[in-house]
Amino acid sequence: MTPYVPSWKERIEDAKPYALPAIAALMVVVLTGWVVWHQWRSSEPTKSSAAPNQDTDARMAAQARLSADVDTLEKTRQRALESGAVAEATVLLDRAIAKQRERLLIDPGVDPEQTTRLARLEALRSSSKARAAAAQSEVLEKEAQAAQQAGQGAEAAGKWREALRLQREANASATAADAQNFPREVRLAQTIEQAATEPLHATVEEALALAHAAAAQEHWDDALKAYTEARTAQAAINQSHPTTRYAVFADLDSIDAEIASLQAAGVAAATTAREHNGDAAAAAGRSQEAAASYAAAVESQRQLNANFPRSRFFSASRADALNAKRDTVLAAALTERAAHLDREIAVALARRQTVAARDKITEAAALIDKAASDYPRSRALDRALQLKLGFLALRQGDLEALQREIYDQLVPVPGGSRVQMLRSEIAQDIFGRVMNTNPSRNPGRALPVDSVNWLEAQEFCQRLSWLLGARVRLPTEAEMRAAFSAKSESWSADTSGGHSHETGKAPANAAGFHDLAGNLAEWLQPANSASDLVPVAGGTYLDSTAELAGGLPMTPMDKHERARHIGFRIVVEPAER
Repeated sequence: MTPYVPSWKERIEDAKPYALPAIAALMVVVLTGWVVWHQWRSSEPTKSSAAPNQDTDARMAAQARLSADVDTLEKTRQRALESGAVAEATVLLDRAIAKQRERLLIDPGVDPEQTTRLARLEALRSSSKARAAAAQSEVLEKEAQAAQQAGQGAEAAGKWREALRLQREANASATAADAQNFPREVRLAQTIEQAATEPLHATVEEALALAHAAAAQEHWDDALKAYTEARTAQAAINQSHPTTRYAVFADLDSIDAEIASLQAAGVAAATTAREHNGDAAAAAGRSQEAAASYAAAVESQRQLNANFPRSRFFSASRADALNAKRDTVLAAALTERAAHLDREIAVALARRQTVAARDKITEAAALIDKAASDYPRSRALDRALQLKLGFLALRQGDLEALQREIYDQLVPVPGGSRVQMLRSEIAQDIFGRVMNTNPSRNPGRALPVDSVNWLEAQEFCQRLSWLLGARVRLPTEAEMRAAFSAKSESWSADTSGGHSHETGKAPANAAGFHDLAGNLAEWLQPANSASDLVPVAGGTYLDSTAELAGGLPMTPMDKHERARHIGFRIVVEPAER
């Protein structure tokens, strides 16, 4: 038969009568334990309260004693300083700092004033040490100066370096402003750097002196070696000691120029020799040889300029001058041939051989243009000749007609002179064909040119001289009066209607001249062409007949002026055969 096993539920029901007494007993045990523990904690301070009070009194007494010791040490230190006992004052300060640190260790962080006092004492010690270091630095500086004057450069440099170290130490450690001296630190550093550069500077000076002496004796290799040594030393100064007075970058440039000049001396000598060869060949008439020598000299100078730009022999202008010499000798044959043809042209024109003159004009103009185009730097090129031949080339087709019109109007000046004068004033047609312009304000081909100033009249004479192959100029006062000696009539205010009239229409005088008094006044050739005032002869269409009958008036006028009642006529001197 299987035994009976009660279920959990039945077991819990059976235990309920015993659960409440067990819980109550447990609560009593816990409460009793808490009371015992609380009573024990309450009695603990009572047992140990006497010991803390005793420790606090001891700490306070020690702090008071140490503070008094520090006060005494500070006062004693001050009396030591006042009596000059600096070393003793330093010892006393160290002891005061040690006492103050001991005081702070007893109860750190409780009293901020004590921490501040320690900082003050330590600052005093730092400044004291800084002053001592600065004083020792000053002593060393004096010793360094004495050693320098005695020629003991190495010893002086060592003392200066130590003096600088001490001054830097003083400046770094001092807390008081009066214990610091930064300007002295900078000055000592500069003195040390200056002393370090003096041997290098001496090397530069000695090397330059040797270089100058060698160059004076034309010992070029020795001079180059000495200049190179000077450059090396100067470059070291400029790079390593740029703040010293010996660091002069311009000196390095000057030395470089001398070195370049010595290196270029041979090339320069070759250039000069080739130029002299060209001069000699040109003087002997060997133009091609001279041109080749000049071309070689140009190339040599260009190489020198390219390879030695810092040399004293560098010269762009010399290359230009050599080119000009080359162009001059090469253009000489062309310009000489053109000048010869020009003389032949003048003779042909003077003989009124215009056909022969035209052929020569064409050839001469081509030669002078070629010389100007191919050899523009030539000094032999005659610009006036170029202008003349260019003008004649443009007027070739009108040469014969212009010559005929001028010569047909020429009349000898009375008085036995071989000079011939134009019968009447220059007409606008002729002026325009010669000058390619017409300034007249009363226009008309057959009317006399007006509103022309004296300078334009002079230029007309110059160009007409080229066309005639003879000298053409303005009449002088004497020539004008000689032509006027015979009675002359012309247009006046009474007959002109207030304007000029065609040339040659008024009656000619007994000598064959028209309009000497009337129509237009005329510019004359002055005795002094440098003067701004020149004579103007004759009356005008603005003057009355009575005024014109009174003789030949002369009025000075500025050669730059122009007026509608002023023109001119020309005289032609006989050509030299």
